[in-house]
Amino acid sequence: MVNRTGISRRALVSGIATLALMPSSLIAAGAHQNRGRNDVWLSAQGDRAKTYGMGLFHSGNATNLEIPSGFRGHGVCLHPAHHRVVMFARRPGKEAIEVDLESHDHRLAFVCKNNRHLFGHGCFSPDGKLLFTTETEIDTGRGLIAIRDANSYELLAEISSHGIGPHELKLLNDGKTLVVANGGILTHPDSGRKKLNLDSMSSNLCYIDSYSGKRLALHRLPEAKASIRHLDVAVDDTVAFAMQFQREAAVHDSLVPLTATHRLGNPPRLLEAPAAVLMQMRDYIGSVVINNKNRVVGFTSPKGSIALFWDLNNGAFLGYHQLHDVCGIAVTADQRYFALTSSNGQMRLLDAQTLKEDRAHRQHPDIRWDNHLLLTTG
Repeated sequence: MVNRTGISRRALVSGIATLALMPSSLIAAGAHQNRGRNDVWLSAQGDRAKTYGMGLFHSGNATNLEIPSGFRGHGVCLHPAHHRVVMFARRPGKEAIEVDLESHDHRLAFVCKNNRHLFGHGCFSPDGKLLFTTETEIDTGRGLIAIRDANSYELLAEISSHGIGPHELKLLNDGKTLVVANGGILTHPDSGRKKLNLDSMSSNLCYIDSYSGKRLALHRLPEAKASIRHLDVAVDDTVAFAMQFQREAAVHDSLVPLTATHRLGNPPRLLEAPAAVLMQMRDYIGSVVINNKNRVVGFTSPKGSIALFWDLNNGAFLGYHQLHDVCGIAVTADQRYFALTSSNGQMRLLDAQTLKEDRAHRQHPDIRWDNHLLLTTG
């Protein structure tokens, strides 16, 4: 692959110091209550089996709640019509729970059928009638999208994801076209989280007609070892997607862009950043979200302890914010802020225009936030 930065990874390690981590104060939950915010923060949480569940924090009164799940969760999706969410098990889990955001009642939503497991993500149809989840046929490794009734969670159909290891998926604004990040990496529950096909892995970004299962478009990147995992969709159907580079399988020592955008009918556009920033990502992006009002896209790298931002229109790199083990990123309902969470419980709001932190809203509840963050209103 062409070295886009002109600097090899090894040379950069020896010649440029890693970006220094910002010091941060740990501010107790309740220190800055209200301040005009009424956001509800939701995420998988916990750092060991007996603490796994979904964490909920209400910024209006600075209260937090931990809802047990019995499994390590990953992504959470909000029903478009009812005040409830579904949290999905992390790969290779098979369960999902439903949580009522008003009563906080929770129940097992579904368990995958035999020979299937989840990849931790799902999305509802705009009318709230269907739930789509990324899954795999365990004995063959074939990627699937399961379609369930969004109320009973009965499995209605399965369609191909047109790849291996489908991870995050979203619907375009027509309510019909799915865009899926097929990570391309084969795994098997009997092998834990071991990656079984790094030599032959083939990741893609695929657009699928959710009604028929027909593949509408499929795009691969020049860097074969870049695994596409996460994505978000803008109001104009621009897709921003994030990658995790499998350095151990690479045949070169170059830095690799891990963030990109795409629109149907065009080739993917890699988002460039300074070499030191690419190095700080440590080959791993964990989450992505689009701020539609300001046309800014944000990504997080927990391994690099950094959140990064680009202009969605022209692809210009706008800046970064450092926070230890940051992975959760979301946009507040009023689009004023990017919200960040970390595994040690920190919560921050960054002004979506200036990307500066609003420290008046910094919180540190006793929640070990996991990978992904969902924001809604109370």
